[in-house]
Amino acid sequence: YSQSLRSEFTTAIYTDGGQVAMEFNVAEAGFDAATAVSQAIQQGATTLVLVTNTSTLEQALQVIQVNQGRLALLGGDSLYNPRVLEAGGSNAVGMVVAVPWILGNNTQSDFVQTSRQLWGGDVNWRTAMAYDATIALADAIRANPTRDGVITALSTTGFQVDGATGTVQFLPSGDRNQAMQLAAVEPSDRTSFGYQFTLVE
Repeated sequence: YSQSLRSEFTTAIYTDGGQVAMEFNVAEAGFDAATAVSQAIQQGATTLVLVTNTSTLEQALQVIQVNQGRLALLGGDSLYNPRVLEAGGSNAVGMVVAVPWILGNNTQSDFVQTSRQLWGGDVNWRTAMAYDATIALADAIRANPTRDGVITALSTTGFQVDGATGTVQFLPSGDRNQAMQLAAVEPSDRTSFGYQFTLVE
């Protein structure tokens, strides 16, 4: 996950005329967040991009804390996590993460209302994506209940179903045809952490 995200981000940066000042592997033994942030600042970096995954969340939180808002922070969907709000606190304010769906933008949808009643709380993008995957799979199985039939149904031009996040359809590559949304950490009295992820308009 991290290497794929890193590759895509690096390509986009260079395509837009930017550059990558340096890279750090937070999973390496002996990774020191303070040294990494200090070196990035010395190299003239303006932004830290955290392409971590759930197994390296603690290292990402260390970077967020020692950065103390000096450099802008960007991250992938694994950082759309309550631990970022709790442990990152004021140091995470302004950090922007890319996610496929944001609850705050869809509070009145049937899916959100029903899930609140069922589970007694809000859901996140992972729940919405799992719901959409289940709906798409069920529709494909109805169309052709074999292994090959499901693949054929999902890859057929024009295949689409209505899911929690809108219309579910796929690209020829098999990836979901859906734009990512950006969410930023902002102060909020709506959560027990004092911060929340808010849609970037």
